[in-house]
Amino acid sequence: MRVVYLNPFSQEVSGPDESLLALLAELIPRGVEAHLVLPSRGPQVPRYEALGVAVHVARLAPLRRDVSAAAAGLFPPRILRAALEVRALARRLGASLIHTNMEVLLEGGLAARALGIPHVMHYRGNTLDHPRLVFDGLTAAWTALADHVYCISRATAAVFEKRGRARKVEVLYNPLAVASFAGAARSEEVRAALGASGGAPLIGTVGRLHPRKDVETFVRAAALVAARVPEARFVVVGLAEAPVELEYLRRVEALIAELGLGGRLLLAGARRDVPAVMKALDVFVLTSRHEGFGRVVAEAMAAARPVVVAREGAPPELVEEDRYGLCAAPADPADFADRILRLLAEPAATAARAARAAERARGFDAGAVAETVLGRYRALTGR
Repeated sequence: MRVVYLNPFSQEVSGPDESLLALLAELIPRGVEAHLVLPSRGPQVPRYEALGVAVHVARLAPLRRDVSAAAAGLFPPRILRAALEVRALARRLGASLIHTNMEVLLEGGLAARALGIPHVMHYRGNTLDHPRLVFDGLTAAWTALADHVYCISRATAAVFEKRGRARKVEVLYNPLAVASFAGAARSEEVRAALGASGGAPLIGTVGRLHPRKDVETFVRAAALVAARVPEARFVVVGLAEAPVELEYLRRVEALIAELGLGGRLLLAGARRDVPAVMKALDVFVLTSRHEGFGRVVAEAMAAARPVVVAREGAPPELVEEDRYGLCAAPADPADFADRILRLLAEPAATAARAARAAERARGFDAGAVAETVLGRYRALTGR
């Protein structure tokens, strides 16, 4: 079965890329011939090609929340051009199906409709569905242009449900190579690289340095924890690439200096050894706002790490408050600090919760997710 996948970007750090890579690693051995369309070749391309994915470049036209009026006026011709390029590629390849990896691309659905082949759309966005009228229109377009819509959590599926557009929607959690996280070794070398040594507690977060990730709340919580546990160390593993992220990085750096955390909190940049990073942590924290799934939460759970997440978006759905992890009020450093301190102060209860989380994470196994997706492809194509 030949499938064309559309991805709106190719960045160094990207949850949608990690999820697609995990899915394709399981689909390709099951007989899927994967062709990936990107707007340009980027840092993830070698990883796709190592799986056997054929990578193509087209002038894609992703939707943006912060688009100006002038740019909005140019969008119709841009998306028409993108749809024509995708249609031409899919026709040349003899594609059985088009799978759009993020909802910000409409051209996959337009091309599939023009060719008369099925289209699957993956809603990997966050849960912030405002402005309301814009999302009313978008959910109508997404469901009209797709034969099936995957939402990465119940929280994101609610974006469609509240508008009466859930008929084609299926909740499908992001796939994870669970064994790589469960089997990772706890390395003192990695801990040292992340700023911790010996038995010092290491509290960390992983993700893009973007304002929506609210790293500032993590930094402020770290200062509160450090006041109570002076030996504790903190790390942010992630990268700033886009202009808004580079500006945010400067704000985070200034806050770290202001709070006197320069010797205790490390901005470690991006790392490829995320299973080892997760194992190195004593507590994993995600302060992100309106998260659509929280892939790094699932990874931390699979590594049997204690977890604290914001009580907003999909992460509470994953941790089922106080069963697999703890939740804190969004943008509340004191509440996050309180939860972190609780985990450090109750080692037996914390270890039991982390063990339950590891069992829960088996439900994110990439092989099982791939079987579900392949079954849907077969149903849609009749193959």
